[in-house]
Amino acid sequence: MKKNCSLLILIIAAAMNSCDYLDTIPGDAIDNNTFWSTANAAALEQYCNLYYPKLIKGHGDPQSWTIGDMINSEYQSDNLLGSAPSIITFGQNTALTSNSDWSWSVVRGCNEFLTNYEKSPASISDKRRYAGEMLFFKAFDYFNKVKLFGDVPWYDGVLTAESPELYKGRDSRILVMDSILSTINRAIEFLPRKTAVYRVSRDAALLLKARICLYEGTYRRYRNIDDDVRFLEEAYAAAGELMEYGYSLYDAAGPENSYFELFIQDDYNANSEIILSREYDPSINMGHQVTNSIPYGELGMSRDCFEEYLCANTGLPISICGCHNPDMGYIAEMKNRDGRLLQTLCIPEEGNPNARYLFKDGLGGAPNIFSILPSSETRTFYGASSTGYAMAKFYKKEEHLIGNFKGGTDAPVMRYAEVLLIRAEAGAELGKDPELDKTINKLRARVGFPFPLTENPVEDPNLVKEYPDIKGPNKNLIREIRRERRIELFAEGYRWDDVCRWNVGTIVYNKVRRGAKMDPTLYTQDEINTISDLVGFDQDGFITPYAKRATYSMNFTEKNYLYNVPLDEISLNPNLLPNNPGWE
Repeated sequence: MKKNCSLLILIIAAAMNSCDYLDTIPGDAIDNNTFWSTANAAALEQYCNLYYPKLIKGHGDPQSWTIGDMINSEYQSDNLLGSAPSIITFGQNTALTSNSDWSWSVVRGCNEFLTNYEKSPASISDKRRYAGEMLFFKAFDYFNKVKLFGDVPWYDGVLTAESPELYKGRDSRILVMDSILSTINRAIEFLPRKTAVYRVSRDAALLLKARICLYEGTYRRYRNIDDDVRFLEEAYAAAGELMEYGYSLYDAAGPENSYFELFIQDDYNANSEIILSREYDPSINMGHQVTNSIPYGELGMSRDCFEEYLCANTGLPISICGCHNPDMGYIAEMKNRDGRLLQTLCIPEEGNPNARYLFKDGLGGAPNIFSILPSSETRTFYGASSTGYAMAKFYKKEEHLIGNFKGGTDAPVMRYAEVLLIRAEAGAELGKDPELDKTINKLRARVGFPFPLTENPVEDPNLVKEYPDIKGPNKNLIREIRRERRIELFAEGYRWDDVCRWNVGTIVYNKVRRGAKMDPTLYTQDEINTISDLVGFDQDGFITPYAKRATYSMNFTEKNYLYNVPLDEISLNPNLLPNNPGWE
């Protein structure tokens, strides 16, 4: 399939060299006099292609020295701790003078297309398909803006430098979210069912609608804003419709490997779970750095996230199961848990296939904490971690150290697991059937976890502290569904949005960030002393990654859920005032 995609790129490149109507300035600067009246289906497709990398981020831009957008965005959460603390989750971000997220180029380009595409000589079906893609991108871009800025101006038409609408104020979140919902509904109407996994389809638009509506429904519910039920109903229905489309969770590698292998595939076209992906191909200089970045990226799962994986002996939280405790050591504590744990993290046990990159040729062991420990001939570190919990998800051994930008695994941007989580959560919030055996329990069964979630789960005191204010009728069930989201979607970039929409940032982001409890069987006393001096432990012996490495304290408040409207924009257009609460 990638060969076909590569061929398509060459064909498009050739077409751009031979067809005047493709050799144009992209997006909102298109020349109306020549483009629309001559743009055939290939030209419309090429126009749409410009917006894929802007919104379908995946593992980031090819040939880029990053760990990828999906992982990188998870640093802004309490799931994955990077080499430095997130200033946003620590509540230390300051007012921005400018912000590239306050850019309207995507909206302008979408509006230009939607205003003019019917002039094209392409067939009606082709015109509707590509209009559907642009409606998808417009809804997606506006959704991202609302999450970042709250109220934003809504633009429907094509503006010029003289348009008075350029100086309008921000429209209310109510109006904008209704407009987004209308836009994504039109996209669903226009788009065909999925044909190629790397192209936007009706299926992807339905999932985007479900995602948007779950976000907005819970955002309003947990801030006492009207109309939460309508959005939750839309999320529940959209996810339910997708569940009739024939998707299923990928399980071809068996319960011990399927979750891990889901994220390291080179082509998702035949994968039963992936609804939309972003493709990479190092053979045409379109590779990424994800696998090369993970082992020495100084990132690690937080202890708080680690504790959410249930005990496989009892099905209970580890805080009450009686089988696990931090004094038993890394290795023992990682075993007999929800199977996703050892398919997400590396276990520092020689000979264990889940050790991944931690051992090589009889050498290795536990990860180097922040790379501060020296290696020797007898003591070699093949991985680094900020917390002691080294990440394995997205790591593909065959791509490690074969050269820069050799990552060819595609990015699973939208997958069926999210559909099941949305259906379950929206149903539980509404007091409707969450269809647990079709949703959450399918996720657990994929990894062989023997305890299904029931309508009346045992209350986990840790989840009660984290999520004290539950509005839905079955509080413990909703908390358990939130646990499933955190585990299933780890390092895919969802956690910040979830904490924001549930309105629990002041609880979860003002807790001390912790890693693993230091295990003297895995580190020498000299190494432990070095970690203590340069990183630090709390009074119970857990690594505190930022206690000595951060120059600021935790102070996440309500204002930190949103950015300020950039000050330069306000200078140009004072009608954008008032600024967001706390940023006045």
